[in-house]
Amino acid sequence: MVRRIRLHIRGWTPHGMVAAIVLGIAAASFVLPLILPPLRLADESFGDLLIGHFSPPEPQHRGVAMVAIGEDSFVALACRSPVDRAFLADLIERLRAAKVRAIGIDILFDQPTLPENDERLRRRLTDPGVPVVAISALEGTALTERQQDFLRGFLTGVPHGYANLAKDTLDGTIRWHVPVAAGDGGPSFPVRLADVLGVTPPAEPFRIDWRNGPEPGTPPFPIYPAELVHLLPPEWLAGKVVLVGTVLSGTDRHRTPLSPTGASMPGVEVQAHVLAQLLDGRASRRLGMPGQALLTLASSAAGVVLAVAGLPLWLLALAGSTILAALWSGSAALFAGGGVLVPLLSPTLALAGGLAGMTAHRSLRERADRRTLMALFANHVSKPVAEEIWRERATFMAGGHPKPQQLTASVLFSDIKGFTTICEALPPDALIRWLDAYLDAMVDTVSAHDGVVLRFIGDAVLAVFGAPVARTTQAEIDADAARAVDCALAMGRALDRLNRRWEAEGLPPVVIRVGIHTGPLVAGSLGGARHREYSLLGDTANTAARLEAYAKEVGELTSPWCQVIVGEPTWNAVKSRLDGTPVGELMLKGKRNAVRVWLVRDAASAGGRISERSP
Repeated sequence: MVRRIRLHIRGWTPHGMVAAIVLGIAAASFVLPLILPPLRLADESFGDLLIGHFSPPEPQHRGVAMVAIGEDSFVALACRSPVDRAFLADLIERLRAAKVRAIGIDILFDQPTLPENDERLRRRLTDPGVPVVAISALEGTALTERQQDFLRGFLTGVPHGYANLAKDTLDGTIRWHVPVAAGDGGPSFPVRLADVLGVTPPAEPFRIDWRNGPEPGTPPFPIYPAELVHLLPPEWLAGKVVLVGTVLSGTDRHRTPLSPTGASMPGVEVQAHVLAQLLDGRASRRLGMPGQALLTLASSAAGVVLAVAGLPLWLLALAGSTILAALWSGSAALFAGGGVLVPLLSPTLALAGGLAGMTAHRSLRERADRRTLMALFANHVSKPVAEEIWRERATFMAGGHPKPQQLTASVLFSDIKGFTTICEALPPDALIRWLDAYLDAMVDTVSAHDGVVLRFIGDAVLAVFGAPVARTTQAEIDADAARAVDCALAMGRALDRLNRRWEAEGLPPVVIRVGIHTGPLVAGSLGGARHREYSLLGDTANTAARLEAYAKEVGELTSPWCQVIVGEPTWNAVKSRLDGTPVGELMLKGKRNAVRVWLVRDAASAGGRISERSP
C-alpha cells in the first residue's frame, strides 16, 4: 500500500485574487474622484494647473474679436451705469460699417435710461443685416421684478441668450458650459450667436476648451478699446464675430483654469472662449472617460506588479516615485505639445493604491502563511529547515497550494517493537505519558537532523529528509540520506537514555525498528476546497515502511535499543563512513527487481542480538 504523506499548507495569492485587487483599486480610484467632493476638486485643480501652465500657444482667433468697454471708455460717456445707450447704438453702427459677421452685446439691459437713447439702441439691435445678439438673464438671477420686466420688454424681437455662467460649486471656477437652460430658459448667449450664424451647437453641457495666446501677455482674441473702434482699419474687424462687453476691475469677473495666480477673467472673454469653441467645432482636449478608465486600470496593474516583484521597501518607493514623475511630466509634455489633457488624480491614486494595497495584502498573507507554515513545522523541524521552507516557498507553492513536482527524498519510518503488548499492560494515563515522552524525544532527534516529521501513526513516526524543498543535485540527495541515517542512529541513543529512566520508573523499556529508503516521490496538493493536504506519493514511502517491517526477519541490532534497515540507494550514500551488513533482498509488489537491504551498525554503541535485550 502506498503511503500518502500529507500536510495542510496555505498557498499563495491566486491569479484571480491579484486580478480582483487590480480591478478593485482601479474602480475605487476611478469612481472616488467622481463622487467625493474633495477628490473631485483636487482632480479638477490638477487639470487647471495643466491648462494654466502648459497650454500650448495658439495664434489669436481669426473669427472672434472683442470690443472692451473699460475705464478709459467711461471717461467720455454721459452715463456709466447703465452704460450709455447712445454710445452703444453708435458702436453697433460702426461695427456694421466695418462689415463684421455678427455682434454680441454682453451688457444687461435691465434698467431704463433716456427714452430716446433706449429706443435708438433698440432700433440698432433689430436693424436688418448683420445679426446682433444681446444677453438675457435666467430666472433666479439677482434682479428685481421691475428689472426683469424691463429686460423682457427691451429684448422683445431681439435675438438673445442668457449670460449666466456655470460655476463649480466647490471653488467657483468656470469649467463647463450649459448650452440650454433647464425648463424654458432658452439658449445661452454664445449658443444663440452660433445659432444665428448657422452653426448647430451641442445640446448637452460640455467642457470649455480654453485657448492660450500666442505668447505670454497676448490674449487669445484681439481686444480693441470701444472708444477707439472708429479709428481701426475696417479690415481688422471685417468678417469677425465681435463681442462687446465691459472689462472693469471687480465687475463681471470670474475664475477660470487660465487664472493660475488667482487673476479673474471678464465675463465677455469667457463667452468668447465658448463661442470660438462652437464656431471651430472643437471639443475639450481632456481625455475621455474610457481612456481615463484604461489608464487608471493600467496604473493599478503597474502598482500591483511592482509590489508583487518583492523589491525592498526603499526601492519600491523609488520605483513608484519614478513612475509617478514620468506620468506627470509625460502628461504635461503631451498637453504642452498639443495632445490631450490627461487627468492625473485617478491614475496617481491607482498606482499608489496598487503599490500600497498589494504590499499590504502580501504582507498580511505572508504573515498568515508564515504563521501557518510555522505552526505546521515549528514542533517538527529545526529552525534552519523552517527558515529554508519559508525562504524557498515560491519553488513549491503556486495558486494557493503546493504545485505538483517530482523530487527525490529519504523517507524514515520507525515503529516500536511489541507496542500492542505494552498498550495492554499500561493504564491509559501512564500509557499516554510514556508515549508522549517517546514521541517528544524522537521529534527532537528528527528536528536536530533537519528532517520533517510528517505524521504519527500510533507509535510510528513518519519523517522525510529532502521535502518540501526539492533537491537539485545528487550531492544534496546524498546529504539528505546521510542525515536520515544519522537521525536513526541518534534515535537509538536517545532511546537508551529513555529506557534507563523508564526502568527506574517501573515502565517497560522498548526497542525500535527503523526503515529508511531514498528515491523519487511525487509531491503535490490533494483534496478540495474544504480539505486540502500536501502529499508525497510513491514507492519510496512504501518501501521505507516495508523495510521497517522486514527488520523483524533480521536477528541483529544496530545498537542496543535500535535496529536500522536501509535500502541500497540510502546505503550507497553512507557506506563510505558507516559500517553495515547486507541482510537480504526485499521483493516489492509491482517491481521486477528486489531491493537490496543493509543493516546499519552504530559504532558508538555496542550492537547485539534482539534476544539479548528484548523487552
